[in-house]
Amino acid sequence: MDREQEGNDISSDKGIATDKSNTNDNITSRGKGIARTMGNICHNPFILLVIVTLGIFSLLLSIQMRIGVPYWDVFNYLNNALYFAGTEGGGISIFLPPLIPLLTSLLFRMGYVSINAIFLVTGLISILGVIGFYQLLKERFTPIQSFTGGIIFISLPVVFSWLVSGGIDIPGVVFSIWAIYFLIIGLENDSKFLYLVLPLTVVAILARYTSGLIILPILFYLLLNLEDIRKIKNLKKIILGILLELGVLTIGVLYFLFKLGATASIFNLVFAVATATSTGAGDVAYNPNLLYYLQNLMNYISVGPLQGTYQQILNPSLGVPSILSYLVTFIIIVGLSFYIYNGIKSKFHRNDTSSLRRNNLLKSTLIIVLLLGFMISFYYKSLVISEVLLISVLYTLYRFLFEGSSSVSSSRVKLDFLFLSWFGVFLVFHAILPFKVDRYFITMAPAFSYFIILGFAQFMELIDQLKPQDQLKKQNLKPQDQLKPRRNFNLRKCGVYLIISLILLTSATATYIGHTPKKSFTVDIGNSSDWIKEYDPNYREKNIRSDYPNAVSWYLKMEVLGAYPRFFNTTSEFSNYLRNNGVDYYIDSTSPTHPELDGYRRVKSWGVVVLYQRME
Repeated sequence: MDREQEGNDISSDKGIATDKSNTNDNITSRGKGIARTMGNICHNPFILLVIVTLGIFSLLLSIQMRIGVPYWDVFNYLNNALYFAGTEGGGISIFLPPLIPLLTSLLFRMGYVSINAIFLVTGLISILGVIGFYQLLKERFTPIQSFTGGIIFISLPVVFSWLVSGGIDIPGVVFSIWAIYFLIIGLENDSKFLYLVLPLTVVAILARYTSGLIILPILFYLLLNLEDIRKIKNLKKIILGILLELGVLTIGVLYFLFKLGATASIFNLVFAVATATSTGAGDVAYNPNLLYYLQNLMNYISVGPLQGTYQQILNPSLGVPSILSYLVTFIIIVGLSFYIYNGIKSKFHRNDTSSLRRNNLLKSTLIIVLLLGFMISFYYKSLVISEVLLISVLYTLYRFLFEGSSSVSSSRVKLDFLFLSWFGVFLVFHAILPFKVDRYFITMAPAFSYFIILGFAQFMELIDQLKPQDQLKKQNLKPQDQLKPRRNFNLRKCGVYLIISLILLTSATATYIGHTPKKSFTVDIGNSSDWIKEYDPNYREKNIRSDYPNAVSWYLKMEVLGAYPRFFNTTSEFSNYLRNNGVDYYIDSTSPTHPELDGYRRVKSWGVVVLYQRME
């Protein structure tokens, strides 16, 4: 295979120019050792990737343990984990995806009942994601390019800040990555791996329900490889096995959801999302802007400034693109433009355009009609129609431009279209969805990272072609298939990719550290809850409410209802609400001013958190 040959070239290359015979005489033994080590790294950077990922995991875990829970939903997962562990708790939201609470509950059952448990679970899953993404990229790129792609993935601000946060976005993506990886190697290498695609897809859905959209890219890739699928040995046996898997998994998942009593809530949620019936105008995340994620793409590459608020790193759209982001964007645009140009050029070099002019006109017209239909349905926020038309556009475009390509080129282009469909399917969904927060972009992060490393690779190909000395070499005078990596991939190129990885990872780490506080306000909610336990031994018999009820439920291990001042016109109305409902304690953490409440006195405050107690 080409990638293996390139790896052998890398490991044997000493990075020494051969145009002067006396150069080798000046090489020291130390230089040879460094070159040999570099060659080994370039040939197989997997161990280096694991070491780097573990280092980042350790750093982020230590910081996250200090900061505490970063956002609302994590407390819901913690409360659900208590429920699954059979431990006394409250604030259960049983309709939420169960995978992360289930895994966290295993640590609870072992006696480690701590917020840090969910950080450990999601962090370890993130490590699996980086490894899986590296393996996935190796199906298209060289090992060192795949290494850089993996570093790019974890260096994206929207990924880096959520790696060990306790959220479900990255776990959903991780299992989607592995499902796609086994799909590809199952079709190209060993069909037995196809049996793993469906179970991993189900696991991804249980991690995050909307990860189910990965089914569309999977079906799209199967459609592109339809001819190859028909040639698989024992195809009927494989199809029968997958159908059996589908039946068993469907029955198992439905039984689990019925036991939880969450089936109706989940189906209502899916229906509301699919039909876009939920306007969400009263939600703080409501944002009808269809181009929100596209407008913030540069913020998702690298965000500035180096120092800022915690919210800016959790939500990069609140910051500004860094200088590094502008530089990377320029390189990617040039590289991808070069790639697209060569792809279109190769199409018309392969065919007699005069004889196929009418056929090309018909195909072009079909693509334009489908594209216009997609744009119209997207504008009017018709989710199902938009997704179907998007897949139709991509399939027609592939058939028009790349049908009949060489097997190597076709395989690589199919992967490009697979990741394009991945990015497009989730972009359309989250653009039409009325709720928009930056962490939803994590679902698109693998595809986004794929095209970043593709842009870098093609940019370096362009630089090679522009070098005057390369034009004098006979082997470079021949036309090149730009979809196929060059074989003279040497240590100099390897060094460039390692430098790119170092710059992006260093920038992401420095920016993250510069934006993280000593603690989040949720730690103070924990302090206020601990104070209540000591102040009032009978707190379990009291009526306690909060504007962050799931957090208080976790800390007090009891049911705490919500009370939100923003839903009332005046402070007096809110005070009457608390009195009429017999609220004994009210914990306020989000009000900007913490107003005086009639019939209640401020007992104590911790940072932005204030505890009110009813006056007898």
